[in-house]
Amino acid sequence: MTQGRVQWYSDAIGYGFIQPDEGGGKILVTRQDIDGSGLRRSLENGAKVTYEAIQGREGMEAMSVSMV
Repeated sequence: MTQGRVQWYSDAIGYGFIQPDEGGGKILVTRQDIDGSGLRRSLENGAKVTYEAIQGREGMEAMSVSMV
């Protein structure tokens, strides 16, 4: 699993971005890809996370996102 920090995330719109620890461009994260259920499917700005990066239609996307 890759690690990074939540650069920005909005509960209101259900997506945000992760900045990978190893550098490079930001990675899109959507609510459906955050591990958990219900209200726990949220991220705090600046939080450390682990995730799997995949190539999406418009760039890199995060899957299986979990707080560290």
